[in-house]
Amino acid sequence: MAATKFRHVLRESLGNIWRELRILCTKEPKPEKWVFLVGCYNSGTTLLAELLSQHPSISGLPTEGHFITDQFVKDYDVGLPRMWVGNERLFRLDENSSGPNVDRIKREWAMRLDLSKPILLEKSPPNSARTRWFQKNFENAHFIAIVRNGYAVAEGISRKGDPQHLGEDWPIEDSIKQWKRGNEILFDDAKHLKNYHQISYEELAKDPLNVLNGIANFLNVENFSSFDNEQSFQIHERETSVKDLNQVSIDRLSSEQITKISEIAGDMLKELGYPIL
Repeated sequence: MAATKFRHVLRESLGNIWRELRILCTKEPKPEKWVFLVGCYNSGTTLLAELLSQHPSISGLPTEGHFITDQFVKDYDVGLPRMWVGNERLFRLDENSSGPNVDRIKREWAMRLDLSKPILLEKSPPNSARTRWFQKNFENAHFIAIVRNGYAVAEGISRKGDPQHLGEDWPIEDSIKQWKRGNEILFDDAKHLKNYHQISYEELAKDPLNVLNGIANFLNVENFSSFDNEQSFQIHERETSVKDLNQVSIDRLSSEQITKISEIAGDMLKELGYPIL
């Protein structure tokens, strides 16, 4: 038993040492643009990141950036999977905030990026609360925000969040508060951003090529030449093409859940042009 534990500790220690050596030896990236893809959980950030990473000028991280740096609090680590507004102060950063080591973050991400490409792309839903901090600390930062129907988002957060301490799904009230409050912070901070572009999940699903080329124009890169509507993507547990799955999610909601969502977030739903159910 003692020998097994020793081997485990030794492997972990050697792994940590190797990682630190790699970070130390990794050159700090100097891209033309850093691009941060932000939005609420279950809003289509993963799909959009997959699509944008197909552009020849863009290199995207293979997973959410906050998972591959030790400089940010991770929602899962503090018992808030897909629910960072449950303790905003742990995630909120602006241009006056200190703490995270900017150089280390860049090097940690650089190990997973193709630095020959001029644009480096990162996406993490909690970074919706950090856009002003990124603008100050990452050169020529550009922000792409995606919004989605709150009914569908809340259903997805409740179904996928898996808060272990509750032993059941997130209550729908908490899930819609994550959507509403997360959007409030994102929109308020966007007023301070120099380069901000917002799209909707519904627009992306309806006309992917047009939306992608709008983003290309925002980033000042060549257009996407075409789009294969039959192409499938692995989005978490589902392999799917680009299509609007809102109704699938909404159909899972009970009438009581729909009523609660409407009561809590009716103003935000109206602001974004979504009908009140």
